[in-house]
Amino acid sequence: MATTSEALDRAVRRLVALRGEERHADEAARPADHWEGEDVWNPMLAAQYALAMHVMERPLSADRRASLVQQLRAEQLAQPDGRPGGWGLHPHGGESLFVTTLAYVAARTLGVSADDPMLAFARELFAREDVRAIPSWGKAWLAIMNLYGWEGVNAVPPEAWLMPTSSPVHPGNYYCHTRLIYMGMASVHGLKLRARRTPLTDELRQEIYAFHAQSGRVEYEALDFASARGLLRERDLWAPPGPALEAMYKAVNAYEALRSFLPGAGAIRRACLASIRERMRWELRSTDHTCLSPVNGLLFALTLHAWDKHDPDVARQMERFEGWLWEDAQDGTRVAGARSATWDTSFALQALSAARPALSPETRALADEALTTGLGWLATQQIQRPPGGSVAEYRQQYRVDPTGGFCFAGVWHGWPVSDCTAEALCAFLEAPETLATLDERAVEAAVRFLLQCQNPEGGFGSYEARKQRFTLEWMNPAEMFGDSMTELSYVECTASNLIALCEVRARFPTLMRAEIDGAIARAEARLRETQRPDGSWPGAWGVWFLYGTMFGVRGLRAAGASADDPAIRKACAFVRARQRPDGSWGEHWRTCLTDTYEDLGHGHVTQTAWALLTLLAGEDVEEKPIAKGAKWLASVQDERGDFPIQEFAGVFFRTALIEYRLYRRLFPVWALALAERRLGVAPEAREAAERAPAPPAE
Repeated sequence: MATTSEALDRAVRRLVALRGEERHADEAARPADHWEGEDVWNPMLAAQYALAMHVMERPLSADRRASLVQQLRAEQLAQPDGRPGGWGLHPHGGESLFVTTLAYVAARTLGVSADDPMLAFARELFAREDVRAIPSWGKAWLAIMNLYGWEGVNAVPPEAWLMPTSSPVHPGNYYCHTRLIYMGMASVHGLKLRARRTPLTDELRQEIYAFHAQSGRVEYEALDFASARGLLRERDLWAPPGPALEAMYKAVNAYEALRSFLPGAGAIRRACLASIRERMRWELRSTDHTCLSPVNGLLFALTLHAWDKHDPDVARQMERFEGWLWEDAQDGTRVAGARSATWDTSFALQALSAARPALSPETRALADEALTTGLGWLATQQIQRPPGGSVAEYRQQYRVDPTGGFCFAGVWHGWPVSDCTAEALCAFLEAPETLATLDERAVEAAVRFLLQCQNPEGGFGSYEARKQRFTLEWMNPAEMFGDSMTELSYVECTASNLIALCEVRARFPTLMRAEIDGAIARAEARLRETQRPDGSWPGAWGVWFLYGTMFGVRGLRAAGASADDPAIRKACAFVRARQRPDGSWGEHWRTCLTDTYEDLGHGHVTQTAWALLTLLAGEDVEEKPIAKGAKWLASVQDERGDFPIQEFAGVFFRTALIEYRLYRRLFPVWALALAERRLGVAPEAREAAERAPAPPAE
C-alpha cells in the first residue's frame, strides 16, 4: 500500500490529467485548461427532453433516440430478483411513480415497444397503482402529453404575476429556480398546452391507466381527472400540501373555473401570457439561450413553440440545449441538471495550491502548470457587465446585478452564485502570488456581488438574498422536494463567503473595509447561531452533517476563531466521534431526510476527505484520527491515483441526490495535502500510523 505522501502525489497527477480526460463534449476542441465533472442526476431530465421534442414534433436522430434509451436502461433500478425495475429520484432509494411514469412515456416516444422487458415493471406498477396519483409536476407533464386532463392539475394562473411585488407570494419572490419553473408552468397551464393526438397517444392512455381497465380496456374519456387533483402517492411525497396550500388551491381552482364568466378575463390572460413570453425571451437572451436550468428551459421552449413553430429563439435554444447533454457508449445521453466548470475548477485549484509544498519536484511542476492555466481560465469567467442589458432590466426581472460574479457553470450561463464567486476568489487568493491573475478591480467587483447576497441576519443566499421575511415552504407545490420555495441562508454559502471576505481583507486591507468588516461580523455571528448543540451544522448541497460541518469550521477559523474556541472543539468532537473503526467516515443519504446522523455502513471517499478537512481546519488536538483517515484514503486509491465511485454525496432540495464526479478526485487531494502538513510536524504520529495494519479495502 502506498504511503499517504505517495498517495497524494498520485492523486495530484490524476487530478491534473482529468482536465483532458473528462470534459464535456462542447469543450473537446479547447485546450485542457480547466476542470469539469459531470453532475449526475436521475433520468427525469432526459425523459422530459424526449417528451418536449415529441410535443414540439422536432425529430431526433436515430442515434440520439438510441442513446436516450440507453440512458433509461442504465438508470433503471433493479428488482430483488435482478430483473429491471422502475426509476427513482436517485439510485439508492426505491422507485418513484413520477420518474417511472415519465421514463416509461419517454421510452415509448423513443420507439421502445410496450412489451419490451425494460418496461415490464412499469406496466406492473401501472396495473396496481393509479397513475392519477402522480405528483403535480407529473400531472402537468402528462397533461402536456395529452395523457391527463388539465382539469386535474391545480391551477397555476399567469395572473399571479400581476400581484404587487410587495406581496410575499408574488412569484418574483420565490427561489429563482422555482420562480422560473412556475413561470413555465403558468404559461403551459394558461395555454392548456397539449400534444397532438396520435395512435401512440391512445396506446399510452391504455397502458398507463391499466389500473382503471374494465374488461381489459381503459375508458380514458370516463376517467375523473378533476377529482384527482389532490390524489398523491404517499411514497413519492416529501412535503404533502398542508391546510394553507389546500385553501390556496381551492381559491385558484375556483378562479380558473369562473374565469370564462368574468368580463375582460380573456384579455387579461392574453396580456399576462404575452408578458410572460417576453420574460422568457429575456431569460434566454441573458443566458446565451441556455436558461437557468434545463427544467425551466424545456417549459419555455414548449411555450414559445406553441405560439410560433418557427420561433428563432426556440431554434437557438435547442442548439444550445446540447450543452446540457453528456453522452458516452456505456450510459447513453444524459441531461445534467447543472454544469459546474467554475465550481470544480475553483476547488481543484485550491486543492493543488494546498498540495504544492508536499509534492515531489516532478509532480509540483505539473501542479504549477495546471495552476497557471487554470487560474488564467478562471479569470475569464467573471461577469464583466450584465449580459441581459442594464441593471434596471435585471431589477425588472427580479434579478440582482450579476456584475463581478462567477457562475456555477461558466460565464456563458449568466447566473452568478455567491459561493461560486467566493470559491473562485479563494482560488486566486490562496494560490502563489506569482501565479494569480486577478487584480484589485476584479476583486472589488466580486465583493460587491457577494454583498448583494447577504441576508439581514448575516447568512448568505445562493443566487441572491432572500426577498421576504417569511419562508414560503407552506406553499410548496412540488411535493417531491423540500426547501425549494425561498432563498435561505445556507451554511455552505455563508462559510464560503466568510472565508473569501476574510482573505480579501488580508490581501487588500483598505478595500471596502467598513462594508467587509460588517459583513464578516454578521456572517460569523450567523454561523455561531446555527451550530447545533452537538457541534454540527447541517448542509444544504451535500450529505449532510459532514458537509455542513466542514464549511462551518472552515468559516469560523477564517474569521479568527482559535483552535480552542468551544464551537471549533465541539465540531471536531462531533466529527471525530463518527469515525469508523477502519479510519474512514461514511454518512448515509437518509440523513438528508431525517436530519439525524446515520452511518452509511462503510467508508466513503468524499465524506472521509470532508471529515479530515474539518479536523485539519480545526487543528484538532488528536492526530491519530487524522492519520488513520489519511491512511484509509491511501488504501482505497488505485494505481492511477483514482478513487472508487460510490454513493451520491451531493443533494439539493432535500431529496434530489447528485453525484459530482470530480468530488472523489479533488477533495482527497486537499485532505491528504493538509494531512501531510499536519503529520509532518509530528513524526511519531506518522510512524505509528504507518506501522498500523492496513484497513481492509471495501
